[in-house]
Amino acid sequence: MRGVFGWLAALIPVAWIGYLLWHFMRVGGNSMDEVVGIGLGPTVAGLAIVGLLFLIGPLLKLIRAASGTSRVPGAGVRIDVDPPATEGFDADAALARYMAQRAEAPPALEEAPPPAPRPQFGRKVG
Repeated sequence: MRGVFGWLAALIPVAWIGYLLWHFMRVGGNSMDEVVGIGLGPTVAGLAIVGLLFLIGPLLKLIRAASGTSRVPGAGVRIDVDPPATEGFDADAALARYMAQRAEAPPALEEAPPPAPRPQFGRKVG
């Protein structure tokens, strides 16, 4: 059902722009020379370009639906009842190994010089 509403939502701007093009052509006497003559040429050309840009989305959806590329095997969401097996992984042993390696490591940068005092503004206290 969501796909039908997506198609309709994608076609609404295309239909509106198509109606505006049809209306302006009718106002201009159904001739591009007369449309340009009354000053609607840039408007009709701009609407045609914007309409073509809005058509890209529905055309891609149509091509994907017709070719079947939107249906990728294994892309659906599947919820397993049982969690996947960890195949012999022991979290407690891994944590113990990490803590043992961390305790053996030399302390990092204990002989670093103290940071420089920050400049202070205003009255000095003390």
